[in-house]
Amino acid sequence: MNNLDRRQFLQTTAASCLLGTLGLGASARPEVRESGQSLTYEGKNYRWEWSAANDRFRILDLHGRVLASGPLQPAVMVKQVGQGAERRATAGKIGRHEVQGNRAVWSYVDVNGSGKLTLAWRFDENGLWIEPVTYESPIREDVVSLNLFAEPAGDAAKPSLEISGLVLPGICESEGISPVTSPGRNWNLRTSLGRAGTGLEQQWALPCHYFAGYRLREPAEFQDSSNFSRAFCCGLTDVPGSDLYVEQKGGRASLVFDYRSDLWEHLRGPEKFTLGAGLHWAFGPNYHEAIRSYYRELLAAGIIHKKVNSDKKNVALLAPQWCTWGEQVVVDQAGDHLTQAGIERFYKELKASGLRAGMFSIDDKWEDRYGNLVHSAERLPQFEKFLDGVRADGLRIGMWAAFMRCERPEDLGLTPEQMLRRTDGEPHIVGEGSSKYYILDFTRPEVEKVLSDRARQFVRRYKPDLVKFDFGYEIPALDVAAPHDMRWAGERMLGKGLEVVVKSMKEENPDIVVMYYELSPLFTDYFDLHSPDDLFEARGEYDLEANRRFFFSGLCGEFGMPTYGSSGYDWTTHTEICFDAAAIGTLGCLVSLGGNVEDGSKPTPERIAKYNGLTHLLRPTNQFEIEPLDPVYEATTRGAHSSSWARRESGKAVFVALRPRRLDGGAGISEFEGSVSTTAQVAVASLTSDGLTEAKKLGVVPYGDGRLTLRRNSKTSVAATLTEYYLGGKSRTSRLEVRQGVLQIPLRERGEAGLPLEWMQLEIQA
Repeated sequence: MNNLDRRQFLQTTAASCLLGTLGLGASARPEVRESGQSLTYEGKNYRWEWSAANDRFRILDLHGRVLASGPLQPAVMVKQVGQGAERRATAGKIGRHEVQGNRAVWSYVDVNGSGKLTLAWRFDENGLWIEPVTYESPIREDVVSLNLFAEPAGDAAKPSLEISGLVLPGICESEGISPVTSPGRNWNLRTSLGRAGTGLEQQWALPCHYFAGYRLREPAEFQDSSNFSRAFCCGLTDVPGSDLYVEQKGGRASLVFDYRSDLWEHLRGPEKFTLGAGLHWAFGPNYHEAIRSYYRELLAAGIIHKKVNSDKKNVALLAPQWCTWGEQVVVDQAGDHLTQAGIERFYKELKASGLRAGMFSIDDKWEDRYGNLVHSAERLPQFEKFLDGVRADGLRIGMWAAFMRCERPEDLGLTPEQMLRRTDGEPHIVGEGSSKYYILDFTRPEVEKVLSDRARQFVRRYKPDLVKFDFGYEIPALDVAAPHDMRWAGERMLGKGLEVVVKSMKEENPDIVVMYYELSPLFTDYFDLHSPDDLFEARGEYDLEANRRFFFSGLCGEFGMPTYGSSGYDWTTHTEICFDAAAIGTLGCLVSLGGNVEDGSKPTPERIAKYNGLTHLLRPTNQFEIEPLDPVYEATTRGAHSSSWARRESGKAVFVALRPRRLDGGAGISEFEGSVSTTAQVAVASLTSDGLTEAKKLGVVPYGDGRLTLRRNSKTSVAATLTEYYLGGKSRTSRLEVRQGVLQIPLRERGEAGLPLEWMQLEIQA
């Protein structure tokens, strides 16, 4: 379903189609209860209340403890035309409220003096659904923004959502600012949830399209094991034609849809406008589970669908990668310094290293100029021959591309006037001097055709298995530039670009893999693999920041998007990053094969062996559930981390990664569900479609010497064959007995001859 179709779906069939999809018929669906001037609704894991006396809502758990509260009436920021007036947002009066089964509708009059506003919320047992807002203006004024959970305050919209804890994945590229925070810190901060970053240098996780919140536990609750909701996730159900932000001020928060019609004149009265987007509030015992619930409810409602890939596509999707970028930086071949000799040397070093990568990924800048999608014949004269050689060796090809950039429009038969425009009408330019480039305005039909044709030719000529789609976040915010066709403004512009580029590439090759940073579930038709790149800000603790990013991205397995476990830029942390990544998708490596200049670390045989061993444990599917086994939620610096993980497919545990000692040095997890226990850090995976307790083949990668205990469902005494595979190709086979369903496996990292162990394979005979 494309973006406009999805929006029409939500707006025209909001009351019936969605709830019908959820299977909630009129007779089975609880209704909103009305008592005097208050409304209530109780789901299976939350309670909602509204009072006409103050026009505020509250969301509570079933113990009556408040998760969130705020004003129901949103603030619409406007600016009158031709009077030099300042922005203004003034509250209206409740005209009426009406209950329609499980739906409630509010109408406001005298908004901003003479406007009208209509708002509707829908309820089901699992969560809340907020429909887009209708705003009718009788005068010549521009809509600047819609501010949900905010109070109109004259020339401002005051954030007024009250929550104890706030979670903003992707709040900053640097690990120095935690996504787990508290509005009580009185930040004066605007944070993007969409494709356009802010002054915090946002990139990773954008667009996210949701935020989460939680209620801090009170002392009396620490021994409470009940599973009532303590957290929520509030996320989009549609892509809006605005920029999207969370704003914090005075210890409160609000959700801002920034339109800036005062600059572009596209939402100007007198007119009736539909503003914002559909929202869903999902709940859980913690914010990790609330986010999972948000994804699942969108799936259940048919708003998104779970990605179903061909076997061929999944092989490419999950191929372990080695990327040239780190090497390019180390040897000064980044950007337009990349040469034929350089890329051939990189590949030669990869083969000599013994690293068992399945994909050779070529980063910026193989192109002659951005936008052309053609290799530099001057710097890379044998580029296509080189690609053929890599394929002949059995590796797949990944290629970086910034499709939305354009250095020289004339190369594409275009002009600067067809690029993205600034508020003064001039083309928007990024960079300076010889490094400057434009952003293509693909909302223009002629530009769309050029970009579509280029994308097709790119796939046809170079035959990449994977495309590292980059720089969608470079589409600037609306206070900087805008497209020609304002129907595609704001968040929709990235969606339009994906419709043009990715659709064209997939028409050439339906099995091509597209990788990007985002966490949003609304672009599942376009993106196949999540990338946590880039970790460059986390120097010295790449493993900690990667773990935090995986904490959020692992949830994307709910809709069929695994994670590419890209490393940082040193070998010291690389091994631990791979350990965390193996359960949630595939492995990556950005580290220089010649050694890291940051800390002098090298690709030692032990580190190569760990990478190679984990490649044998990678699961072949893209649909799964990830469970953090020792999560840290609420701590600001340690929050959104887990040192151990379990992966389930069709409800069966098929992979566990256990750390008896956490990354921070504290006590970790050494046992899982009574079926796996260990005295050393270890990764264990089923090598079949069966769960760990039934599979006849298992793979094991130890991170230390010790003992692994496996308990089988069958208590019949059987035997097992243990084959240990060592770096360089040698192996050793031994026999083990399974006594009363228990198998004891000795763990060691080196063989008797001192060779590093890659992995162990267990074959269990009935």
